Amino acid sequence: MSTFLATQNMRVQRQFEVFEIDLPVITGACTLGSSQGFGTPLFCDQAWTGEYKTYYFTNENAPILPSINGEPIYRLITNIKETTTELKPGDGLSARGSLNITFKDDTGQDPNVTAPGVTDEVKNQGTYLGKLNARQIFENKNVRLKLYRVEPDGTVDLVNGAETRHYVANAFKLNPKNGKWSLACKDVLLLANLNEKSWPITAGGFLRQNINDSVTAIPVDGDTDYSSAVFIRIGDEFSQIVSVTDNLTPTAVLNVTIRGGDLFAPASAVLLTTTNAEDHTAGDEVFICDLSDDETIDSLITKILVDSDFDVSLIPAAEWAAEVAEWHATDKINTLHSESESVNDVLNRILTGFLMDLWFSTTENLAKLSAISVWKQSTATLTEGKEINSYTINKVPKESIRASRALVVYDKRNLADSDDTPSYKRASQFSDNALISPALFSKHKDKQFDNNFLLTKDAAELLTQRYVSRFKFTPFVRTFKTEERALKFNTGDVVDLITTVDQGADGLPSGNIRAQIIKINPNYNDDGRIYDVTTMSYEAAFNSGSEIVLDSPLGGVNLYILAGAPSQDVELTFILDGTFSQGMTAIRAGAFTSGSKIILILANGFDGQADGGNGGKGESIEYVNPIVTVISPPQDGANGGLVYDAQGIDTDIYFSGATPSVAYPVADGYIRAPSGGSGGYNHVNLGIPVTGAGGNGGDGIVVGLGGQPGDGTGAGFIIGDTGFNGDPFGPSWGNAGSNNDATGGLAGSGVVDNGATVVFFGDTPARYINGAGSHP
Repeated sequence: MSTFLATQNMRVQRQFEVFEIDLPVITGACTLGSSQGFGTPLFCDQAWTGEYKTYYFTNENAPILPSINGEPIYRLITNIKETTTELKPGDGLSARGSLNITFKDDTGQDPNVTAPGVTDEVKNQGTYLGKLNARQIFENKNVRLKLYRVEPDGTVDLVNGAETRHYVANAFKLNPKNGKWSLACKDVLLLANLNEKSWPITAGGFLRQNINDSVTAIPVDGDTDYSSAVFIRIGDEFSQIVSVTDNLTPTAVLNVTIRGGDLFAPASAVLLTTTNAEDHTAGDEVFICDLSDDETIDSLITKILVDSDFDVSLIPAAEWAAEVAEWHATDKINTLHSESESVNDVLNRILTGFLMDLWFSTTENLAKLSAISVWKQSTATLTEGKEINSYTINKVPKESIRASRALVVYDKRNLADSDDTPSYKRASQFSDNALISPALFSKHKDKQFDNNFLLTKDAAELLTQRYVSRFKFTPFVRTFKTEERALKFNTGDVVDLITTVDQGADGLPSGNIRAQIIKINPNYNDDGRIYDVTTMSYEAAFNSGSEIVLDSPLGGVNLYILAGAPSQDVELTFILDGTFSQGMTAIRAGAFTSGSKIILILANGFDGQADGGNGGKGESIEYVNPIVTVISPPQDGANGGLVYDAQGIDTDIYFSGATPSVAYPVADGYIRAPSGGSGGYNHVNLGIPVTGAGGNGGDGIVVGLGGQPGDGTGAGFIIGDTGFNGDPFGPSWGNAGSNNDATGGLAGSGVVDNGATVVFFGDTPARYINGAGSHP
């Protein structure tokens, strides 16, 4: 006896299917009023005890099969039609699968032969399936379609020899024209009816009394359990709960923090939302918000599915967590879920925002979660004439999803605001300008994502980068047929294709076509099974030595994110072409694996700088003639920023001269550390008290602002001078701020190694100013 996999390579295969359905039964005593019952919950007065019976059916032309657990296998299946799930890369939720089984009917049999009410007369009345339909409710019952092969010796292993496909029953109905029955079955994800449900599940009560905008003891109803609530929303106002008094009583009170202002997550301390204090009226809804506090993508999706009645045992928690940890290691969700929405809408916001696929695998009986990244490696090579049936492949462009530039708007400060663009404060755009020229694409094709309040800066940049990298060239959908013996790949896998429809520039078949398997659909025929496979071309990641051109201003960029967050060791070249950098840390390597290497080529006058430190504020005083009292001392200047933080990743930096790049053979650029801001001054007395002057700002591309003069109260004093702003053109880069009466800020840094080996090429005193960096 052999398993399904063990017999897969048989050259000649006789294939058949067995269909199983689990239906509730009542064994033993079963009465219906004064009569004997028919052994099902619908036709027994006795309570159902959770017992099921499995019914078995097979093809009309199947081999002679033994019974299973004493139950016969009825040869009633006349047709099987299955439409499997199809991934929708970039669109989130997959298309759901379905299964339809057509049966002929039988006479002289009964589906509940041991039931007290089933006499010989009943057994011979009507039809088998007609009686089964009358006695059962089929909706949402578990079904299995088992795919078998006859082994070379003519035997069949009914226990271990099948591939099992899992669905749930939906509707069983008779076609009166031909007397056949059909059972429609649905994808297990549809069992949760996600399109008909909302999340978060509405939870909350109402105000018992009117409250003004300053009350912090909020009177609420006594019917709602507020014991686990952390944040609530009343109208457009959010509040954080400190404690609950008299929970579940008519005098219940929510004690909240001072109303209005900023609300932060308890664990991560991330800003969740700003809010405005308002008056509210008795009867207003009190909505208990669901909190995501440094929550991972897999955790949030699991919570939503389980709350929507999806069986948690069908979620492979460890597998999901590993996928998210590999491809979204730094992404955490911090927000308040403050209004109920369609579950489909909530899931699509997560899946499209983090570029992930979610589908149900009928063969594994598990929900699958997979990241979309060009760094995913091929797991197999499929060749036409071997794994791909010859002359069955078709190739169709999918121009609608191509994009060389992508944009997403994020950072919604007040979650109660509308979802319109003005409610958001930031946007992330990524473009591949190397494709735009008269010789290639003449202009950009844009992808505009829906506004998304779940995203952080890094998550937004990763989304736009990954989408453009995946779809910057026109994706092609390739369909082909394959035999079951060659079906050694799964939906979601990334594979390489060698086909006759894909030629290389030399006219030979191309071996450089990478695609994702987005659908594998079996066709059930009288002479066996054959599979329709659908793939979508999958733009391969940058190979070792590839170049990523950055020709837009850089502000706080993470090179790891701009490379698509690869999960393995890589060597990548970044061309910083003719632009500039800014920010307190203008450029950082990011979370590359430790064996990776970065090459930075500064080209066409790239001006690598960071922000100068602000000057310190002067001393503030109170003057009541003739006495001067110091209210606050002068403040220290702020530190200058950092141009490049290698973060332990080995880096070569080319400032001038020859480079290893063919497209950019000569380097020409600068990295110049900014300066710190100067400290503020004490007040002086020139016959009349003068508040302390502010310190000067440090030089940097975003200049350090001159410190403000100290404040004064009383009468008869003079406000001191504001410090001078720094200069974006230097020349005083890389210096510490002056120590006046308060301490100057530290000099900014050109390059900080942080444990990396960083090698400079073509650096000169004019091209590199170290400041407090690692390369004096």
